[in-house]
Amino acid sequence: MIPRPFLVTLVFALPILVVALAVILGAAALASALGDAAGSRALIWVAIGALLLLVMDVLMLLIVLGLRALVERRDEE
Repeated sequence: MIPRPFLVTLVFALPILVVALAVILGAAALASALGDAAGSRALIWVAIGALLLLVMDVLMLLIVLGLRALVERRDEE
């Protein structure tokens, strides 16, 4: 059985990561507009890291919810 706190963490991390990605990309665009090429490039790399975390979170959430649905279906039968 998948622990409930793990599922709660995945669910709450999803909107936090989406907002963090938007803020980081906005900061990168602002840094680029102000002429800070190095800062913009660094923020883009941080945004790529946040995007990877977001994709991993979505995949883990999909897998965990699928496994949970299979376990509950097996219990009903």
